[in-house]
Amino acid sequence: MIRQPFPQLGFSLIEMLVFIIVTSLMMSTFLLGANTALRSTPNVHQQWVALQTARQCMEWYVTQKQLKGYAALSCPSTPTASACTAPSGYLVSTSITCTTWNNDTAYKTVTVSVSGLATASLSTQIGDA
Repeated sequence: MIRQPFPQLGFSLIEMLVFIIVTSLMMSTFLLGANTALRSTPNVHQQWVALQTARQCMEWYVTQKQLKGYAALSCPSTPTASACTAPSGYLVSTSITCTTWNNDTAYKTVTVSVSGLATASLSTQIGDA
């Protein structure tokens, strides 16, 4: 009677080595991406603060137009708004310019720029309607 060899159970050494190498390559790629993302995290927060500061200031100007009317925003000018206070490390600058649109001179462009740790700029047109 001839003996049959036992069937293989488990993984071979070559299969284990291939698994370890492929897993190592995938993990190193993942960790490189995570490291790059974490390096820029402070910049994202600073950009968010700059954008929210510009948005708050722009909303103040739009509200002033609604409350006091179109004439309350004189142009050209670089007004300072009481609601446009800059957080530490940032500087807010605003400007209002007269704009002609489709031969209509009843428009003003309000621009709010934030600079410092990060930059953001918002611009809107306000009409006399």
